[in-house]
Amino acid sequence: MNNKVLVGISTLFLMTTLTGCSQVHFGKDAVTIGSEKKESFQTKVKKAQSSSKKTVPKKKKVVKKKNTKKVTKKKTKAPKKKIVNKWDTAKTQKLQKAVNQWGKAMGQNYRFYDGKRVLKTKNGPTYPDVLKKNRFLLNKKVIKIGYSPLGKNNYQYNIVAIANEDFKSWHNTYLFCLMKNKPVILLDQSKNANPVIVKVVKDKELNKDFSKIYTEK
Repeated sequence: MNNKVLVGISTLFLMTTLTGCSQVHFGKDAVTIGSEKKESFQTKVKKAQSSSKKTVPKKKKVVKKKNTKKVTKKKTKAPKKKIVNKWDTAKTQKLQKAVNQWGKAMGQNYRFYDGKRVLKTKNGPTYPDVLKKNRFLLNKKVIKIGYSPLGKNNYQYNIVAIANEDFKSWHNTYLFCLMKNKPVILLDQSKNANPVIVKVVKDKELNKDFSKIYTEK
């Protein structure tokens, strides 16, 4: 048995000597005769590079949620306009002085309606109640008339002041009005009549005083 092994080895050695370029390779399980294929340098580099590359996990895109809440802009309030009244108590007081100064030359003293106590006339209506109860005629036509102490355009004739003077059997009641923002004076001399008949006062001095006070700021 040992002789056979020796013969085999010697034969193998002889063959490797004759071939010259052949090689004997002793593997784990067998002996290989001949040239062993070698990997090229480039192939080794590629394998090294491929093994060195690590699979980097892709980053998940973080989608930012849009703020769906509506942003309500605060509305800036416009400054309130100052309301300027066309008439007031101060102008009524000035008118009262002017009217009494005007009536003084004729021996007349006029009482003004103060917005609280009613103004009774001699044998005539009571103001301002009559303005709601009775009709008023001017030039034979019914007019819309009412008390408007601030000069607001609520009627056809807006009364801003009422002045009355009583005599023995009659009265002179002056109604200072604004008609389409223009000063107009009406005179009532009626005797508890319905409708109440009035007429336009044409006295230059009285109209001048009323217009001047009305246009003052």
